[in-house]
This record gives sequence, C-alpha cells and structure tokens, in this order.
Amino acid sequence: MYRNRPTLILIFLIALIVSGLAGLTWANYRFAAQNPGGNDFLARWVGAHKWLLEGLSPYDPRVSLATQEMIYGRPADPTVDEDVGYFVYPLPSMLFFAPFGLFDYPMARALWMTTLEVVLAALTLLSLRLVGWRLLPWQTALAILFSVLWYHGARTVIVGQFAAIEALLIVGALMLVQREQDALAGFLLALGISKPQMLYLILPFALLWAYSHRRFWLIWGFLGSSLGLLLISLVFLPNWPLQMIWQLMGYTEYSDRIGSLIYLLTAPLPGIQPQLRTGLLIFFWSYLLVEWALAWKKGPRWFLWTACMTLVLTNFLTARTATTNYVMMIPALVLVFEVWADRWEKVGLGLVWAAMALAFFGLWALFIATVQGNLEQPAMYLPLPLFCLFGLWWVRWWWIRAPLIPADEHAE
Repeated sequence: MYRNRPTLILIFLIALIVSGLAGLTWANYRFAAQNPGGNDFLARWVGAHKWLLEGLSPYDPRVSLATQEMIYGRPADPTVDEDVGYFVYPLPSMLFFAPFGLFDYPMARALWMTTLEVVLAALTLLSLRLVGWRLLPWQTALAILFSVLWYHGARTVIVGQFAAIEALLIVGALMLVQREQDALAGFLLALGISKPQMLYLILPFALLWAYSHRRFWLIWGFLGSSLGLLLISLVFLPNWPLQMIWQLMGYTEYSDRIGSLIYLLTAPLPGIQPQLRTGLLIFFWSYLLVEWALAWKKGPRWFLWTACMTLVLTNFLTARTATTNYVMMIPALVLVFEVWADRWEKVGLGLVWAAMALAFFGLWALFIATVQGNLEQPAMYLPLPLFCLFGLWWVRWWWIRAPLIPADEHAE
C-alpha cells in the first residue's frame, strides 16, 4: 500500500492539473464567446486553418481577406488603421500555430489563451530560477498571478499575441546557457526567429558572448537548427520568404500608428524632434555596444545582467514598439526586484510588493484614463521600459559584484 502512494499522488497531481487547465480553457471559451476579438491571433489562425485544410499559402491575399471579413464583415480599410490581417510571420512559426488551426476559431482562441496564460506563468518561474531568487510558495503564486493579470500580461492574452511564447523561448535559452546546455539553447534561439523583432539584439549578444568563451555549441546549435527549420519550411512552401517580404512591405504602411519608443520620448518637443531622436538612437546603440564589449569573456552574472539590459533596449531600438512585447522584460524586472530583496531584506521585499502593486493598479488605471475607443494611447508605452532601464542601472554594481549564488556556481 505504501509503495503505491507515490504513484497515487502523481496520478492525483496529473488529474488536478488537467482539471485546472480544462476549467481555465472553459472560462476562456466563455470569455471568447462573449468578447469577440483576439485579432493578433486571428490572422495567424486563419493562415494556419486555410493552409492545413485548403492548401492556401498563409500569405495569400485570399487568406488576408478572409481574416478581414471575420473582423469587419467586409474588406478592411487600412487608411483608417483597420487591420488587414496579414499572416506576416516566418513559416517555421507554424510549429506553434498549426495545431490550433485544426479547431474552429472560438475553441482555438480559448486554447490559445490558456496556452499564453501557462506560458506567462512559466516565464515568471524561469525568470525567478534564472536570477536565483527563491520565494515562498505563496509569494511565487502571487508573482505568477501578477504576470498573468497585470496590464501587459492580460493584454497579451486577450489579443492573442505570440510575444509571450517568444519571451519564453528567449528566457529558456538564457537558462540553458546558464546551465551550459548550449546546443539546446541554440535550438530555442532558432525557434525564436518566429518573431525576429524581439530576438534581433539578444541573439547576436548571446552568440558573441558564447564565442568569447569558446562555447561553440551554442553557435552551431543555432545555425544548424535555423538551417534545418528553413529547409523543412521551404519543402512545404518554396517561395514563402518572398511572399512574407511582400506582406511586410504593406504591413508597415498601416501598422505604424505609434512608432518607436524613442519617437514617443521625443514627441513633446516637435521643433527639435529629429535631432533629439538621432541623438538618442546614437546614445542607445553606442551604450549597448559598450555593454556588450564589457561582457566579453565575463561570467554568467555579468552575462545575465547584460542580457536583461539588451532585452530592455530592444524595445527602445525597434522601429515599431508594442506593449505586448513588454513581457520580454519580466526577467529584467525580476532581477531588479531580487537585488532589492537581497540587499535590503524585509524592507527590500516590502519595496518589491509595493512596486508590483503600483505596476498592477497604476498601469490599469492609466489605461482606463487614456484609452480612446479600444485603442491604447502612447502613455501606456513608457512606464515599464523606463523603470526597467533605470532599475537595471541602479542595481548593476550590486548584481555584477555580489558574491556568487548557487545558481551561478560556474561564474568567475
């Protein structure tokens, strides 16, 4: 009887998890049925659905038109910022979207929302492990709840943005680099090509750092996996890169409502905005390259801090920012909070919970106060990246120079 107890406990835990996911999916289905939307996912679902069941390329204009008709009941008008529903993702991203294309849209959206909620929880857990921060179980549960329900997490789930999965791939790769499982880390980075605008800075930094340590398996793992994914995708759709590029040319014409974060920072001074924007671009690019150079041949703690800074600056140095992409800054947020809690103990932990409460209620209040129709306004784009930027600068010395923790036993 006692020998069977671990098996019974395992069966009970599996049943509990499955029941919880089923209940969450049912709640998401009810939400999806009562609140049509999820347009970020809809375009990808239509692309997967039409490709799998009708053999149409996800980049085919007929697929985009089908998306527009599901949203508006008619073709979209891009001149008034209506979504033209382009698939606009590299074909290897079908690894993530294709399974959902087999369902009808309401069920697919509910399953996708559940997936994103689980991914955000996993992203928080991995971020905590990444920085070596051990919280009590109830504190961990609260952190997970925060990551799903705060503005940037909830918006990601509601609109169905792939950004959460991309962030998990990046953080998973950083965790594997930390554990010296470089080939698998390279594979995750190759999968991250699905959303290159989130990966395009952390990827070269990780590869350069690996080269400085002669950890070539990370480089070969990325290159080999990328080549494999490309060749397999070309077998299914030989000219998909050209089709995607054609879509991208039209996509930027209607999607640039907000613009870059640097554009938002300089917008209050329109008379000298071009000069300020150029100056900030030069500053941030120069600063990032200096940090990469300083991290050359340094240990895991230095690597991790620089990786978090790179994730934050990615949102400053993209041509078009999006608040859903901000979930990639969760590791930076966790790193800042860990230093607070470690350095000032109970007072620091109190500051952490106060900052989380301010971020949760403050961002939602700001959204409610500024939203026009269903469109978020520029004010929503500034608080988190600025906090993470200055927060990382604040804790830089303590994190890099602090005594090594067990998670970093291989650090210099």
